[in-house]
Amino acid sequence: MPLYTITCAQDLLDDAGRELLATGITDLHTRMAGVPAEWVHVIFQDFPPNHGFTAGRRADVVAMTLVIREGRSPEYKETMLTALWRLLQEATGAADDQIVIGIQEVPPSQAMEMGQIMPDVADA
Repeated sequence: MPLYTITCAQDLLDDAGRELLATGITDLHTRMAGVPAEWVHVIFQDFPPNHGFTAGRRADVVAMTLVIREGRSPEYKETMLTALWRLLQEATGAADDQIVIGIQEVPPSQAMEMGQIMPDVADA
């Protein structure tokens, strides 16, 4: 179920960089959540040069959204965010003021994977 979407300027990450980041995210998520690697999905979306803005000024913004099942502790999510920040910064070289990461949580009953409604986090 975990779905990571990374949005950044075109050519910020080449194929090898995307693969390395996707592998790092998958390894982190499987280690922390104890789920199979097949459940971890990473999608990259690129935008054209000069299409990213911070404070109304053009910037090479790097954004990551993570959709997960609800039920994880605040400490778990803080640890996850900190590790993801490091991975994203290492892969892109983006400055702290140009990285945005957000976690969106959905009830397990509102998510499907491999044709099945997802179980509660406690049951997985």
